[in-house]
Amino acid sequence: MSEMDSANIKKGIGLLLVFLVLPLGLAVADQKNFLFQQGNEFYKAGDYEKAARAYEQILQMGYESAAIYYNLGNAYFKLHQNSRAILNYERALRLAPNDEDIRHNLQLANLAVVDKIPSLPELFYIRAFRQFRDRFTLSTLFILVICLYLICIGTLIIRILTKRNRARQLALFVITVCGIPLLFFSGILISKIHHLHCHVEAIIMTEKVDARSAPSSDGTELFVLHEGVKVHIVNRTGEWVEIKLADGKKGWLPKEVLEVI
Repeated sequence: MSEMDSANIKKGIGLLLVFLVLPLGLAVADQKNFLFQQGNEFYKAGDYEKAARAYEQILQMGYESAAIYYNLGNAYFKLHQNSRAILNYERALRLAPNDEDIRHNLQLANLAVVDKIPSLPELFYIRAFRQFRDRFTLSTLFILVICLYLICIGTLIIRILTKRNRARQLALFVITVCGIPLLFFSGILISKIHHLHCHVEAIIMTEKVDARSAPSSDGTELFVLHEGVKVHIVNRTGEWVEIKLADGKKGWLPKEVLEVI
């Protein structure tokens, strides 16, 4: 068999795989859309349990979006499963941090949480920075930084290559105008990445749980937490996790009582 024949066979196999996989991908996408519409219809009809089941199926297929988590949170809220409602509103908010409907419903769900835990006071500029950072998704920040970087690099190349003073001055102006936001949003991006990887948050899913002084059921009971409370996971040991509350208190919980956002 010649090399040309082998190449043609490989191309044929590649095309065959494309034609086999493409319909499968389209079928999965159609199934996702069908389940989403079905969930919406169940929700409108007041069958919140079936609505939640439909949205959960979409997530099990590997799809996620703010709309799916938001609708799922609404279904669980109607089912009076407050911890699951809060969990899904929090997940939706991470994908769409500027959505006021998600934020509003999350606040409503949090009103039903038994434990009202105050946050530690923050310096105003730290709070302002955090609130500004949390208004952006990671992908939005990444795209913004890449675009600003490419503009700066492209303009710098033009400045190096051109000999016209006016063009060089204009290029310097563009580099300055885009360079400052580039540095600023690069810092925001680094902070966002660090926050998402190092600041793992979770929701208490059980009705009530005792936080203990050590990763053992023999540890001293420090305080009691109820479902719906958001905690920060700071350590893990076997089947236990050390959590930190908004007010600074720490304790150990069995890992099965919470779910990571």
